[in-house]
Amino acid sequence: MKSLNFTIIVAIVVLGLSSCSKNKELTEEINQAEIQKKQIQQVIPDQYLDSLKKLGLTINTGVSPVNVEGNYAINPLILQSTNIKGDYVIGYKFADARVNLSQQKDDFSIKLLGKNFVSSRDTSLVTAVSGTGNNFTVYGKIKSTQGGKVAEFAIIFSGTLENKTIRGFKYGLICISNKNGSDATFIKEGQGRVIVESDGLSTAITAQDFLAITRGKELFQIFGSAKPF
Repeated sequence: MKSLNFTIIVAIVVLGLSSCSKNKELTEEINQAEIQKKQIQQVIPDQYLDSLKKLGLTINTGVSPVNVEGNYAINPLILQSTNIKGDYVIGYKFADARVNLSQQKDDFSIKLLGKNFVSSRDTSLVTAVSGTGNNFTVYGKIKSTQGGKVAEFAIIFSGTLENKTIRGFKYGLICISNKNGSDATFIKEGQGRVIVESDGLSTAITAQDFLAITRGKELFQIFGSAKPF
């Protein structure tokens, strides 16, 4: 009888410890999700992220994103959808782009440098990353200045990392702050596009390849030299 009682006590203790462990893991995951949510909201307000989702942008959620650090060639880029009146036609081909992702941290921050997304050189002010397994989404807020006018944009990348190649690369770009009144230098707040890499493969390149840029392509390619930001 004593042996049976001891076995029961041990079982209760083990179950209790297991329950405590699971509760601790759940609490940590909830805390991580809150940290991540705040990080993402510093980049893009919820209503603008919803706008990009309505345009067909994939958002990979989760607090365990794969490490996506590296340099990637993004081409060819095709317009998938837009809410900008009088914009380019669906299927319009944009100039090739490149992206450098580095310094990915446990607080869901990541450094983002781009070429030919918003301008010839794009540097994120605030960033975030989310995802589960190999599926990821990177969020960046970028400031653009033209003729003394300033506006802020959110640029959101999504894809699946496999063997140092991003598959299914797609990104959305949306204006999140434009205090220039009726001035047409930039598009209005809430206006944006979703653009897809049509061959579905963004291959890794060297740091030297990322830094190199062909003269004559240093234009504002996301909105095009013929269209306002």
